[in-house]
Amino acid sequence: MNWLWRLRGYIDRIVGGVGYRSGRRHPKDLRVGDTLDFWRVESVSPGKLLRLRAEMKLPGNGWLQFESEKISETTSRLIQTVFFAPKGLFGFIYWYALYPIHSLLLQGTISNIARSSELSDHQSTSR
Repeated sequence: MNWLWRLRGYIDRIVGGVGYRSGRRHPKDLRVGDTLDFWRVESVSPGKLLRLRAEMKLPGNGWLQFESEKISETTSRLIQTVFFAPKGLFGFIYWYALYPIHSLLLQGTISNIARSSELSDHQSTSR
């Protein structure tokens, strides 16, 4: 559902936001302050935590966080958490009105990350 993220980026640009920024400083290395689409890296602990702050126009403040929890030597759990601090009534209306779309987008995001990780792990063990 990348097209939905891009659509959100175009809408953001129209209303005066940063829009969808493609490209990164480095393809794999993320540092605090780096941009990632319309997010800014706020906290990073390699292999453990990544917290992104939304820079898009929103009626509130939003963060997207990923945590990795080691289960065993070969298994980890990836936890995706969304935080939203609405500003006023419109912030609450925005969040709950778009909840179904957010759910789809974020479910797709975590599934793609997991799939990519599994492929990467499979490729590295088959070499």
